[in-house]
Amino acid sequence: MPTVFATMLPQLHDPATGRLDAQRIAAYLGVPLSQLARALGKRYQTLHKTPGAPSVQDGLRPIKVSLDILASVFHDDAAVRVWLNSPHPDLGLRTPLQVILEGHAGAVETMLANASEGIPS
Repeated sequence: MPTVFATMLPQLHDPATGRLDAQRIAAYLGVPLSQLARALGKRYQTLHKTPGAPSVQDGLRPIKVSLDILASVFHDDAAVRVWLNSPHPDLGLRTPLQVILEGHAGAVETMLANASEGIPS
């Protein structure tokens, strides 16, 4: 069972609903909402109109878990962004952000969760 990380980045949630907010996550990642929409397999208009819709929560969750793990390690948003934008050998020298935007956020989440558990990749 993977380690459960506390919510390190509450600013990525809609304050009114507590749900993950696609617009806030896109802004944190420094990517256009349209790019995040493609990664989630959702229409841009859907995310723009209802960024915290229940239908996008499952797609946003692995991204948020990854960001929480990174925030717990680095304690610095800039360092998190540097890691996300650095080529990684376990990802074929692609950046973790590239992998997320290709629609494989779960792979990054698994890699980070395994590393936090001391499980080699």
